[in-house]
Amino acid sequence: MAQRIPIQLHVGHALRWLGTLYRNPADALKEHVSNAIDEHVKARSQGTALDRCDVIFKLDRRQIVVEYPYGMTRGEFERALQRVADSAKRAEGAETIGRLGIGMFSFQQLGRRCTFLSRKSAASDTLRVVLKEGADEAIVETALARDRLQVPGLRVVISELTLDPMRPRGPLAPDALARVLGEKFDAYLREGWLTIHVVAGTAQFAVFPPRLRLPPLLTEFKVAVLPGRPRREVRLDLYFDPGGRGKVAIRHRGVAVVDDLRAANAYGLEDSVYTHGHVRGHIDAEFLAPSPARSQFEENDDWIALLDLLDRYRPTLESEVEEHLAERRAQVASDIEARAIRLARDILDLDEFRDLALPGGLARRTRPVPAPRSPAGRQSAKRRARSTPAAPGEAASTRGRRIGYKEVAFENDARAHSRFVNGIVQANSLHPDYQHASKSLEARLTYAAILIGKETIAFNDQTGQAADYLEKLLDYWFKLQTRRPGSRRKATPREQRAAEQSRLELGGDAPGQGTVAPGR
Repeated sequence: MAQRIPIQLHVGHALRWLGTLYRNPADALKEHVSNAIDEHVKARSQGTALDRCDVIFKLDRRQIVVEYPYGMTRGEFERALQRVADSAKRAEGAETIGRLGIGMFSFQQLGRRCTFLSRKSAASDTLRVVLKEGADEAIVETALARDRLQVPGLRVVISELTLDPMRPRGPLAPDALARVLGEKFDAYLREGWLTIHVVAGTAQFAVFPPRLRLPPLLTEFKVAVLPGRPRREVRLDLYFDPGGRGKVAIRHRGVAVVDDLRAANAYGLEDSVYTHGHVRGHIDAEFLAPSPARSQFEENDDWIALLDLLDRYRPTLESEVEEHLAERRAQVASDIEARAIRLARDILDLDEFRDLALPGGLARRTRPVPAPRSPAGRQSAKRRARSTPAAPGEAASTRGRRIGYKEVAFENDARAHSRFVNGIVQANSLHPDYQHASKSLEARLTYAAILIGKETIAFNDQTGQAADYLEKLLDYWFKLQTRRPGSRRKATPREQRAAEQSRLELGGDAPGQGTVAPGR
């Protein structure tokens, strides 16, 4: 006969584990906003909702305080505490965010003690509920006079903190927390009835939904339905991110559960066009089942069906992203061309280059000559101007009317950096030096200006040999750039001090440290 062994559970340890399921402290704090939203949705279904649900976070080094305008009765606290992981929200008619009722214990990700001060209505007393880390019971009592709330609502005080929320760049830095909350509750903030503020000392940060002014993607598939499941509706709100830093989140009831698809087990989609940085936005799927801490979704049939649907749209998304990238590359190339020509013109307009003849489009600005005071002097000045030949570069060029700059693959001359053809300075995009310079826009701009200068100098050579020597000079310069001390790793403080001393001794920039400054 089989033996049945009862399973013993240490409630305090289990609750502590439940309270630390969150990925980070900000995720633990967002539970209180989710609770506020759930209370507002429930009140709206009963006709007792306020016009706005204001959630306020107050941070200091000793405690974190969260306030919102919907309180709980003693009975509601008792039901929540006695049905942890089996929340009464399941049975309510209103569509709520929370499912398992573990948000009350999320404080253990931040501190060791949490005090709830709650006032359900103007006619009720303030209730005080205390939870402690590792404890298997809660303290429920009527609040003392000094702790009473003046208006109905809920105040959550998390104390005995295990981290400093005021630390700059910390997980709860006020500006960072405001940004995270704005991303998490984007849908509700846009509806206008939810407001969130983060207060730290005298500073106050209003939480706003992210502002996106980006080209939309998959506009023909804004709303899709899982094949064979007409009640399983998916909403796609995706945009092209030219900066390559975009993230795709999957939301449940307006709140991001998977913040970044690349961190999910998505059976290959985590390494696709959805996660390569040029796609930003949200995928809303109300039918998915979030994990207890809302950090992932249950990998059930609905999850697999959603991934199959997204994979079906992947080729279309890849095509749209590639079109936007092509437009972006053309725009960047045009901008670099204009800036590089302007930069080269400003430099070649300096006195030390006045003896160079310039290709068309780089003609120097005419420098005003003081006008003679007497009429006779003015007449003689005009005669001298007619008889004096124009300086090199100030007359119209016979070899091109307007200079341009283009990046072209040199299939038959891969070792050349550039060439000058029909008024166009062509940069060889196959050259290793170009590919190295293309890692940043400023380096690419500097590279373009150098090539325009090189072709301008070669333009003045009548023998046809200068171009080869200039190519060798460029080879030498770029190899020097890659071999100079500290070019392959970040310099240590000692090396930085030595370089600064060398610069001072030389009376300028240390070798290899100078850069071409953009023209005015």
